[in-house]
Amino acid sequence: MRWCTLLCLCLAALPAAALDTSALQAQLETLRAAAHAPGASAAIMVKGELVYSAGVGLADVENQVPMTGASVHNIGSVSKVLAVVGLMQLVEQDKLKLDAQIQAYAPWFPRKQAPITVRQILTHTSGIRHYKDGEFGEGDVLMYRQWNDIQAASQRWKDDPLLFDPGRYWNYSSYATNLLQAAMEQASGRPLEDYLRAQVWQPAGMTSTQFDIPARIVPRRAHAYEYDKATGALTNTPQENVSYKFVGGGVIASDEDMVRFGHALNAGKLLGKRAIAEMYRPQLKPDIEAFPNPDGSPARKPPVQALIWRVQTDGAGRRYMAHSGSVKGTYSYLANYDQQDVVVALHVNAQGGEPDLKGTAEALAASVLAGL
Repeated sequence: MRWCTLLCLCLAALPAAALDTSALQAQLETLRAAAHAPGASAAIMVKGELVYSAGVGLADVENQVPMTGASVHNIGSVSKVLAVVGLMQLVEQDKLKLDAQIQAYAPWFPRKQAPITVRQILTHTSGIRHYKDGEFGEGDVLMYRQWNDIQAASQRWKDDPLLFDPGRYWNYSSYATNLLQAAMEQASGRPLEDYLRAQVWQPAGMTSTQFDIPARIVPRRAHAYEYDKATGALTNTPQENVSYKFVGGGVIASDEDMVRFGHALNAGKLLGKRAIAEMYRPQLKPDIEAFPNPDGSPARKPPVQALIWRVQTDGAGRRYMAHSGSVKGTYSYLANYDQQDVVVALHVNAQGGEPDLKGTAEALAASVLAGL
């Protein structure tokens, strides 16, 4: 029994011991340089073991604070995948229906030219628009306002007509996903942050994850910046209040927390197999097109769209689930190789460069998968 236990411990330690951390650090430094960012961070978890957590450069330029895998960042639209897991828990409990109209949970939302379902919101086929220039008012004043509920926060766009009849096109919309806050709060009977903390973040061991509330003091919080290509200057990013889009992009977390989230999903701690299969299933018709661009330029091809998640394939033909995010001078990426239980999270703390987070995440995953 003693020798069996020792052998199991040795086998569990193999993935971390086999990693060439110098190569991983080099990939992270290449990402940081491409972003023209002060810092970059990453974490990798393999079958529940945190095999890599590191950073390069600085999390805070003014105070010369090093970046680490435990640095806390705005994760932008990666917030959406945290929310969809909480939503699918309510679907499992029969408290929320994917094919119900959104007004079943947000009766204040105006009815449009055709019904909009929760599923269409989750697949970006609702017809609800995304952001547009100038809508935040002179000086972007509405971006600095505190919104205390999603109904009030939706007032600037909720009365607009749909861009198209739901289901006809794919068109990414953070505004649409913000409505999921109303659905989840109505179905759970709890404020969204309380619900996600109790049902998703705490069970996954995500100790740093929370809503981005301006008044809060956040330990290990990284600062974010903007890079000007024309001048090469680096400046502080404006401190936007994201209370109008907690589901769409208002969560902060560390890379370590994000890989714990992925593993908790893979280990069945957050959702049952049927709910995960439905969440990861490609949802769009093969012939669906992206909504045409207003300027007449070709629209990009829709992704392989699951429920919020996107189905990706790396250079070796391996399928994985992913989402990216950008907000307040940050870029983030989460890649979950759920079949191998390998999870990679990445972050850079400046916008304006051209970082390849997807390619870097795949490269970091390949370094681990080669040894499995």
